[in-house]
Amino acid sequence: MLADLLYYLYPYQIFKSVVFRGSLTFLTTYFIINLILPSIIRLFRQKGITSDFKKTEISSGPYRGATPIMGGIIMIPAIVISVFLWAWINQFTISLLIIITSFALIGGLDDLAKVLHKRRIESGKESRNTHSDKADGLRGDLRLVVEFIISFGVIGATYWIFDGINGQMHIPMIPMKNWFPELPTMLFVPIAMIIIVGGANAVNLTDGLDSLATVPIITCSVFIAGAAYLAGDAEWSERLKLLYISDEIKEVAIFAIAIIAACLAFLNFNSPPASIYMGDIGSLGLGATVCSMFIFVKAELYLPIIGGTFVIAAISSIIQRLWFKIALWKHGRAWAEKNRFFYKAPYHHHQQSMLTYSEEQSEINSIWHNFLLKLGMGRVPVEDQYSNREHINNKVIWKNHLRAVALLVISAMIYFKVR
Repeated sequence: MLADLLYYLYPYQIFKSVVFRGSLTFLTTYFIINLILPSIIRLFRQKGITSDFKKTEISSGPYRGATPIMGGIIMIPAIVISVFLWAWINQFTISLLIIITSFALIGGLDDLAKVLHKRRIESGKESRNTHSDKADGLRGDLRLVVEFIISFGVIGATYWIFDGINGQMHIPMIPMKNWFPELPTMLFVPIAMIIIVGGANAVNLTDGLDSLATVPIITCSVFIAGAAYLAGDAEWSERLKLLYISDEIKEVAIFAIAIIAACLAFLNFNSPPASIYMGDIGSLGLGATVCSMFIFVKAELYLPIIGGTFVIAAISSIIQRLWFKIALWKHGRAWAEKNRFFYKAPYHHHQQSMLTYSEEQSEINSIWHNFLLKLGMGRVPVEDQYSNREHINNKVIWKNHLRAVALLVISAMIYFKVR
């Protein structure tokens, strides 16, 4: 909006420049979050806005209570405000604004439900499940239904009304001139919906450790920013043998830059030890938006590569749940609780268990770990294990961050060169 006004008042080319507007988008988002979030953290600590069952310890020294959630309550508005100020409003930005606000609203309601559930348990109005480390939120099936409805509305409007996307899909490592298949409507739309909803919930599952989801979101957004900019430039698209979509797709790069800025600013407060988590309001909103951008730039099949951290979290959780149900049916609860596929799920919690030093042998048996041992893999020497929880978490977090950066390099190499 502001970019439009400036260009109207002063018709200089700089106000149309994606680099210039992207830079101002970055600075605006970064400034808003760093200005407001410290006050939000203090407020949430006082009000107990958390889903952890850890009790707040009254002390005149450093804060010792549970880490607050719902940091996305500042991240999402900062992104929306920056995009409204500096991006051109077209079918892509409108779709992304609807996605990020709708999914953030669902996540916010889920976070509030968790906070209220925790308070009911602490007041004795409800009993706590013995296996639960955190309070429960909205019903999963209800949340998924609403997410699919929103995804269908946005994808359907972009596909049928705005004509902004089509069913074509770029197959990694295959030149588009050789094979660039176009899926029929009845297949493409459901796939796009699954990508958005599945990706949003995969990011939500990953947001279990300090900064664990934040860095992979950044790497995915960096990839999208580059892909969207080049897909909107006819000359560079021709040089690099990329698909030219339209000049309007460059606004997706502006949106991606806003997400990068929000996550980098959030890392000031989310890096270990985290002062606040983004919560479902942030993870669902950002996850759905990033997945939508992959669809808009026709890079859907690159999402499982660069978003490998999210894929691992989602698949490991699905496998763990299915295995437990099968084991419960065939062998009973006692056997199922002691013989799990992973020690814990999502997979980053399994990694924590692998790095935890204990003089006593674990009562839990991991099918996956035993399989790796038979292959001569998966053994963690005692000298590489830790008894300090913070050291364990830092090791797992940095392993996943380095993997995210490596996947960004691999994805960029394939997308821009191996064609």
